This record gives sequence, C-alpha cells and structure tokens, in this order.
Amino acid sequence: MQNTLHILNGDSSLHLFQKSGINGDKAIWREVLSDGLVLDSFGTDQFWQSRAAFMTAFTKTSSSDYHEKVIDEFKKIQNFKAYKEVVLWFEYDLFCQINLMALLHWFQQQDKADVKISLICVGQVDGYEKLMGLGELSFERYPELFEQRRILGRNDFNFASDAFQSFCSNNPKDMENFILLPSNEFPYLAKAFQAHLMRFPSSKSGLNLIEQEIIKLIESGKNTEIALIGALLKWQKYYGFGDLQYINYLNRLSPLLEKGQAITLKQNYHSTPIDRNYFLGGALVSEWEWDEDHQEIRLSQI
Repeated sequence: MQNTLHILNGDSSLHLFQKSGINGDKAIWREVLSDGLVLDSFGTDQFWQSRAAFMTAFTKTSSSDYHEKVIDEFKKIQNFKAYKEVVLWFEYDLFCQINLMALLHWFQQQDKADVKISLICVGQVDGYEKLMGLGELSFERYPELFEQRRILGRNDFNFASDAFQSFCSNNPKDMENFILLPSNEFPYLAKAFQAHLMRFPSSKSGLNLIEQEIIKLIESGKNTEIALIGALLKWQKYYGFGDLQYINYLNRLSPLLEKGQAITLKQNYHSTPIDRNYFLGGALVSEWEWDEDHQEIRLSQI
C-alpha cells in the first residue's frame, strides 16, 4: 500500500505543492460544480455525461479535454484504497466548498476500510487579516498546513453528503438549514451557501448579487471587460471564481449592455429581461428569487 494521495483543488495549488517538498501522489479536482446542473448521482455515467455537456459549452473545451482533465483525474481518486491516507486540500470559497462536499459525499458511499481521509481547508490563516486561498500562500506554509490537517470521521461524511444533496435539490430552500445552523467542522460552508443563494435574482431589482455589482462598476467608470473582471476578482469574497465565470456573467447581461469601445448601460436596462433558463446546482433559476428583505430564497413571484 502506498503512503499518501493528495487531492488538490486546482493547478495553482499543484504548482506550490510541488515546491513544498511534501511527499505523495497527486490528483487535481478541476470540476466547476458551482455552475450548471449538478445531479446528486455523483460519479455515475449519467452524472459525467451531464457535466461534460455543460462544461464543453461553458468552457468551450472539447469533450476529450474534459475527459482528460476531469474524469481521468477522478479515476486517480477512485483508486484511493491503494493508499494509507487521502488528504484533501481545499479553500473557504463557494467554488471549493461545493467541490469538497461532492467529494465527501462520494467518499461517504465508499468502503473506506483502513484508509485515513483528512482535510486541509484554508481560509483564516495566522498572520493575515483577510481570508486566504491556497494559491495566495507561500509554499513554505504548506508543510505547516499538512501537519494541522483534520482527520475526518463518519459524522463529517454524513454532514457533507446531506449538504451536497441539498445543493443538488430542485428546491434550494433545502440549503437554508446549513446556513442557519453553521458547522464547527466546516466553518466556511454557511457563508458559501449564502453566497450561492444570492446568485438567484433579487426580489427587488431582478438582478443577482454579482449582476448588481457589475452594474455598479460600469456606473463607476469600469467600462472594459478587462477592467470589470479585474474589479470583480478583487470584490469577490466567498465566490472563488476566475475570469471565465465573470465573462459568462457579462455575456448573460448582454441585453442590458452596449458594447463598443466602452461597455455602457442601455437607457432602458432596468426593464430589460434576462434569460434565467439555466441551472445552479439542482435548481432552475427562473423558478426562484432571493428575498432581500428576509434574506432567504423563495419561489419567484413573477
């Protein structure tokens, strides 16, 4: 039996991990479960087919590229019984928290036998005021993080499995229990789930939180795609998104925008409808809205 398999949350973490001197094999979890339809039948052929269809459209990549970068990496994870320990390296943001819950949901259903599974989840780090991601830390901090890893038990897997299934539910209100009753073991999940629900259209403006921020930035003079994306990457706290996600948000807002040398708002943008025929987790966005007054998700009143 080999010693350790490290499951990393992305390629930037891989680069730093390789410089850290920590021993073990590596698998990179590159899925983007924070976007698109996510079935709770994680790891099945149906699940992969659904995700491949979404990801090839979302990222403009080929199905063979998706297979190589995501499914082939997951096959390394499926071989976890060949190791004494599996270490998961993840972060506080929505992007990572959903991916983490999905993996723990899958592990919950496996015969883990004598394999120890542990977690490193970075957010609040000594010496920093703001929440930090793995890619923002020096590789010299990685051995310290490794020594502080937390061994996961049955209750952790059960909790994560329930959380993931709530994300995959066609009723996003199922997620509210995890916001109202935060977990000590997964301290970043509640904020990440709330950030997720605020991606549904506001009951007041019809725009979700990210779209509202884009409008503010344009009104403040950020009038190019590069400037807008740069500002959004600095603004985000609990999303953990990259350029691609924010490009897609701009594309979805196209009916409201004039795109020339500068991006401006159309005169009647307040009354211009946006296509909401897409999924977040298991929920069809057009059926739900974020109630700003009560800070909760509810069925759309439109």
